[in-house]
Amino acid sequence: MRTSLLCSALLAAIAFPLIGNSLAIPATSYSFKNQLEGRDDLEKRDELDKPPIYPPFSEDTQNKHLHFDYPRMHWRSRPWEEGYYPIHCVHEAQFNNLWILDFQVRDVWFEDCGVPWTVCRHKDGKEKWYSILDTLSQVPVGMRQYVANLVILPGPIDGGQGSTIQAAAYTRGSVLVFSPTYFKLGVLFHEITHIMDMVALAPFLESQGFPEGTPFSRTKYWKYAYGNDSAVPTPYSRASWQEDFADAGRWAMSDISRYRGLQEYSKGWGACRTQIRAFQWWMMPMIFPKKGICTGKVEGGYAVKVVVVEGQNPLVSLFQPGPESREEGRKRPNTKVAGSGVAPIVLPAGAANMFFAYHGA
Repeated sequence: MRTSLLCSALLAAIAFPLIGNSLAIPATSYSFKNQLEGRDDLEKRDELDKPPIYPPFSEDTQNKHLHFDYPRMHWRSRPWEEGYYPIHCVHEAQFNNLWILDFQVRDVWFEDCGVPWTVCRHKDGKEKWYSILDTLSQVPVGMRQYVANLVILPGPIDGGQGSTIQAAAYTRGSVLVFSPTYFKLGVLFHEITHIMDMVALAPFLESQGFPEGTPFSRTKYWKYAYGNDSAVPTPYSRASWQEDFADAGRWAMSDISRYRGLQEYSKGWGACRTQIRAFQWWMMPMIFPKKGICTGKVEGGYAVKVVVVEGQNPLVSLFQPGPESREEGRKRPNTKVAGSGVAPIVLPAGAANMFFAYHGA
């Protein structure tokens, strides 16, 4: 049922239907929702008081496997005009006390989507461009489409005097930020799952009467899965409902790519089986769309021209104000999704301010 090195089309057309037939949760949305009717009491469950599985999963082993399990998508890239930066990259440079002019910017196109992703890399980042874009290409398009921008930081001692790298990896809204050694597929899956938690099922949740911006992980649909297990996937899962969902998502991706599933990582994984299966049931049809191409894209940060004024703190970026010339307008990179033929994915209220710092193993 499971094989390594599955291409996205095979995962979408073959692997997921087979998995869906063996799920330990209801086989249709109708029957699943029927089981939850009258269970509004689940919304009041606040504490994650269950232990992590034992023996624990190994993240190092998982990252090595994922590197070989998930196929690379063909890609091409192009640098931005000098002096222009996505506003999200500017904000993250300032947040980490880094000089924005030390960042390089490239657009990257993958053959499974008609619009590019914009990536910012600090010149002293240990990850090189080829490795960054190749790894990003391994993220299934149904996950990757929720990423607005990717920012690669230097190490804590590589960013220059005054730099303060805030976290090993974090998600702000739909922007992913990584420091060296943490740019791995396992952490990428975890962080993107945070975005999907807020965005992917938002239309469904709103149709069920939940307020806009409600994370899926804080609803009865996820708490039902948690309630049917005796453990959570990892110690970090106990931090919050969102972290439980993100780590379940991370390990669900290995469950479908390994021949023996999660049994390959822990004989005790069955204690969190319902959470793994629930993630697969709700999310895999979106992660692996039937046609193998993006169904939308979160728009990247708009391009700003950065100028440094003599006498000003170089960590403070100033944006060129006022109308621009025709030549400047031609040079300014276009980050719009609307009009490209790809549907824009709009973040629900509050999602742009979401912040999750990674504290895994």
